[in-house]
Amino acid sequence: MHCRNVDCLQHPTAGARVLACLITLVAACVPALGQETLPKHPEGEERKVERLSPELLSAPEPKLMMGGFASLRKWIDGWDVAASDEAKALGDSSGAVCVTLRYGGRVVGRSVEVGGPDALERAARNVMKDALGFFGEKGKPKHADRLAISLEAAGALIPYQPSSYDDSDLEIPAGLDGVGARAGERDRERLRLVFPSMMLTFGHGADRTVGSGGQSPGDALAACAANVLEDPAVGIRGDTANDPERLMRDRKVTFYRFEVSQLAQISPAEAPVFLFRQGKVFQERDVNVAAMKTWADGLANHLLSRISIHDKGALVSGLYSPVSGACVPRAEIAEQALIGMALARAAQSGVLTADVAGKSLDAARAIVRDLAAGESEKRKIETSPIASAALLLTVQALATDAPEAKGAIEAARREVRNVLEGPVRAPSVTALAAWAAAGVEGKPELLAAAKSAVPAIFRAAPVEKLAAAMPWIVMAVRSVEPEGEIASGVALDQWRDLVYKFVMRPQDAGRDGEDLVGGLVFTGSRAPLPSAQSLRVIAGLAAMLNDNRLTPPADRGVEIARLVPSLRFVRQLMSDEYTGTMFVDPLRAEWGVRNSMWDQRMSGEASALALITLCEAIEGAERGK
Repeated sequence: MHCRNVDCLQHPTAGARVLACLITLVAACVPALGQETLPKHPEGEERKVERLSPELLSAPEPKLMMGGFASLRKWIDGWDVAASDEAKALGDSSGAVCVTLRYGGRVVGRSVEVGGPDALERAARNVMKDALGFFGEKGKPKHADRLAISLEAAGALIPYQPSSYDDSDLEIPAGLDGVGARAGERDRERLRLVFPSMMLTFGHGADRTVGSGGQSPGDALAACAANVLEDPAVGIRGDTANDPERLMRDRKVTFYRFEVSQLAQISPAEAPVFLFRQGKVFQERDVNVAAMKTWADGLANHLLSRISIHDKGALVSGLYSPVSGACVPRAEIAEQALIGMALARAAQSGVLTADVAGKSLDAARAIVRDLAAGESEKRKIETSPIASAALLLTVQALATDAPEAKGAIEAARREVRNVLEGPVRAPSVTALAAWAAAGVEGKPELLAAAKSAVPAIFRAAPVEKLAAAMPWIVMAVRSVEPEGEIASGVALDQWRDLVYKFVMRPQDAGRDGEDLVGGLVFTGSRAPLPSAQSLRVIAGLAAMLNDNRLTPPADRGVEIARLVPSLRFVRQLMSDEYTGTMFVDPLRAEWGVRNSMWDQRMSGEASALALITLCEAIEGAERGK
């Protein structure tokens, strides 16, 4: 995918949408038109419509959604479903509805029903039945008023002909549109629909695992096909026998896609809010120094929530799934060391509030003690060059000799030197080692090794590949050349201009990708859409802003303006009360950085990198007042 060739994200205009859908319907098969576009519900009446219209093809309007939600809330509070004009109007305007009930963050009921006048009533009865099973009660649960509601309503279920599941992943916006499949005839007809909220939280079941990171549209289509054919093997996506074109031709599967509107309650007592990919789209106007300091405080607090300090050090948890509440009990030493380094440097930068800075320093010291313990061979500091470099940088930021960690520090220095004196195998690792070595006092051999390694990194990673060394190469360059002109300044400047050609702009994203604006499109990756992988590059851009030699004062305003969309994207990756409508413990997840807009898992490394990014950006912006 070319950096500007992202039109697959965009919806057509209303007129074009009608024409495109008509073409799709005709191409799909004549019987689809005989059904008047919408399939029969397995246990209900066939849905009849007189004609296709923009209103039917698009997701229901906000007024209809609010009316339907008001009926739904009234039914749940009174634990009784009674017909209402508002619920009927929403059902008549929907291809299907999905109702989800949550109690204390956990899903206690979910129902998907094909549209029709009584669709919302059917869904409400089903989720109430599920909730009774959860609470183990026969009558109205005493906590009915503490059930938070999510309501999704689809436009028409449009027959869809995927050439491959990989193409579906690019053609269907993850987390925005739903998909489905139908197969069989008469009494054996089966229909399976998957709504966006179901895809975004897929793989995080009651077993409290960190999950799979959600379900892509292609994966959801394959799962739907397996369900309606009652053949689990069909869900194996890589098998050529399960290619969607073959399933449509040989096994008469009809695939669907549909646009969705979503309302959800942040808490049971609050009015519902409209969500975009289960969250809120932030704007560039939300980016300023004061706001970024608030974000940095939030990121630090999220990282602190992962750390349990004890007498001998600290226990730092790893990958976290806010959907299930599960996490990897103990982070790898590299991730743990990067968290400690980020907290220590943020605390010393003056960006954090005094209280958070103090807690961050305490946590960083505890992490140093734990890294120095090396109670097992796998967790000895010298087994990880990343952990070794991060340990040295943490100790430098703490400005302490850390006598209890003397042995580990010496081992880390040896490991860093080995990396610098060897070939550049991983530019980012060598760059991090160079940054760490340049700050070690009283060890001129380490500084010399760092100065030699930096040019080697630029030879191994020319301008077009320099992103592989970010953001550490910028820090390394600033450290090994603290004064005078930076020899690699021209290369870094060329890299910065090149990078901005791959930053997603509003016209690239369309209205299906508003939340992706400012992220990096990695054209060589299997999934080229912006994700937390963008943080490495954005951190490098922010670090360049924080040095007058790399960003002269005369250019600072222009470079800040160019960086703002990417800083907006950093904020978009962070969890908040809106994305918290998916999570079992929204407060624990708050401010944590998600892997992507469709993968809710949170790594400590991503949040640490985002914290470093914000500190560099804030210092760079304040440098120019």
